[in-house]
Amino acid sequence: MGNLEICRDSPTPLYQQIKQLLVGQITAGTLPPHSRLPSERELVERLGVSRITVRQALGELVQQDFLYTTPSKGFYVAEPQHPFELNALMSFTSIAQERDKKPSNRVLKAEVVAASPALSQKLLVVQGAEVIHLVRLRLLDRVPVIFAQSWLPHARCPDLLRLDLEHISLFGVLRERYGLALTRAHTTVSARLATAREKSLLNLEGDGVVLTMEQTTFTGDDRVAEVSNQVVHPQRFPLSLTHSDMRLTHRTRSS
Repeated sequence: MGNLEICRDSPTPLYQQIKQLLVGQITAGTLPPHSRLPSERELVERLGVSRITVRQALGELVQQDFLYTTPSKGFYVAEPQHPFELNALMSFTSIAQERDKKPSNRVLKAEVVAASPALSQKLLVVQGAEVIHLVRLRLLDRVPVIFAQSWLPHARCPDLLRLDLEHISLFGVLRERYGLALTRAHTTVSARLATAREKSLLNLEGDGVVLTMEQTTFTGDDRVAEVSNQVVHPQRFPLSLTHSDMRLTHRTRSS
């Protein structure tokens, strides 16, 4: 383990400095995956800080998936997280299975409601039309990663609520059972602080910054299949987006 030095004159809190130092060594490879960190006592002595300060730094690094703990053995460096490609028309189940992860859902609410004025505009249905409202906690290998709400026109997927919503792919069912061709989607991604409920469901600590994705998914006839709002754990389900210049791609293939 390399040198660890903190600056007591810095406005940055000591625990944050410790986090930055450890993350720097992890990302540089000085602390490789599964290597064991010095004990809390060793870090206290080396850095000249309190045990509470060290514990706060290590605890947050565990929550952010830079470290993991083994009972009675200490803290270890976690395997680096590889981002999940953001593909609006690919189901959560398919994304998980591509990474050899086991997806599952905890259904928190499943009901038919009347479309409010705002919801009728988003779903392109008449006000008061029947709408399916799903609230789910999405898990990978039994670890919560996404808190999701979905709204769907009931007329387009009747009897959906009779299915086993904890073990199916919603997009898969829309395509295969109801014959809906999901052809395009509009997604808005942003970040904010989690609500108290979101922090509890996703097991977030500290300020609890989350990513949010608001999406409208359309079928080939330009009708809305689903409107969703997803709150994403940024460390457990990091997202990436690949761009390419299609003009350059076309020129290369044509030359």
